[in-house]
Amino acid sequence: GLLQATDEQRSWLPSLYGYLRTYDVQYSASHGFPRSIKLTTVKPSGTLSLLAGVTPGVHPGIYKYFLRRIRISSKNPLVELCRQHGFHTELQVGFDGTADPNTTVVSFPCRYPEHTLLASQMTAVDQLSKVLHMQREYSDNAVSCTVYYRKEELPAIRAWLATHYRLSLKGCSFLLHSEHGFQQAPYEEISAEQYRELLAATTPITEGAVAPEDDESSECAGGACPLK
Repeated sequence: GLLQATDEQRSWLPSLYGYLRTYDVQYSASHGFPRSIKLTTVKPSGTLSLLAGVTPGVHPGIYKYFLRRIRISSKNPLVELCRQHGFHTELQVGFDGTADPNTTVVSFPCRYPEHTLLASQMTAVDQLSKVLHMQREYSDNAVSCTVYYRKEELPAIRAWLATHYRLSLKGCSFLLHSEHGFQQAPYEEISAEQYRELLAATTPITEGAVAPEDDESSECAGGACPLK
């Protein structure tokens, strides 16, 4: 992720963007294409980045040790596969406190590597400034980011947005860093000891037999998902 990169690595971005623009002019001309309007993006990659142990897009690590909760259809065979490997599963609980038998929540213990910049080490304005930097220096597409904030930061956030939002930001959302009150939140902070205990109770999922007809994502292979 951007916030795990070194200052030297981040300094490459303007020259890299310039190279891509120059190459696009040459490539488009040689193939008779119009020049590209947009070339670059910052991939948020909220779940895939966890597999590599890196922060997603321009986000800081939300916590050092945490649970990552994934919602899966209760009929999906992946739920039983997760259970067999020791991962905690439970039915989704609605805002009214009732359990939804159609959706299962699976919790995965995760951690970020040492020296990862965490949300607790940054203010909301610090995070917004990183988004602004990438939007101006590198990304043609909207830089998507969830900014983690604390209630006492709201005046500073409003002041920053009043100056920068209209012309500089395209896709930001905000989430309380803690005390948000959500049950089964996508991320929940845990201690190092809890992480080690949970990890010891699981075994890695290295393979699993899931028939294509049982995989709901195959229904979207053509680029459009059916209404249900």
